[in-house]
Amino acid sequence: MAQKYIVVERKNPLKPLEAAKFYAMARSNRKVDTDEIINRISERSSYSIGELKGVITEFLLETKNQLALGNIVHLGDMGNFRVTISTGNATLTAKEFKAASCIKTSHVRFRPGTMLIDMCKAMKYTLFKADKGEEDINPNPDPDNKPGGDGGDEAPDPTV
Repeated sequence: MAQKYIVVERKNPLKPLEAAKFYAMARSNRKVDTDEIINRISERSSYSIGELKGVITEFLLETKNQLALGNIVHLGDMGNFRVTISTGNATLTAKEFKAASCIKTSHVRFRPGTMLIDMCKAMKYTLFKADKGEEDINPNPDPDNKPGGDGGDEAPDPTV
């Protein structure tokens, strides 16, 4: 299967006088939830739906617990999860730095491993064509109509 994409026109916010350029943006087929994945695994293995659901639920809970402890969760060739933090109010000295007032937020980041990197290198692409039932493709899935979408898509580097 090939990854579907659409072509979107975007202006560089750092260079507003430049003409807009066209970029590819991935188009997902649909969302697949945990229950569907569990059912598919159950159909081709000897594990029951209940066993798989229990194991996956516990795995996700333990992943969250390990991240909360400050650990990196390594999933073999799939990749790893880690926590990063953002500083809101930097201080002039380390002595002045207080977590409660200086750390703005934390995020969970995923870094793909060789399995996903190799998948991306071998990926084929096909232009998405709307079905007759779809009137218009919304190239900007962000409801606020801000460039860059929902944060899940890769956007071009405006500094290049």
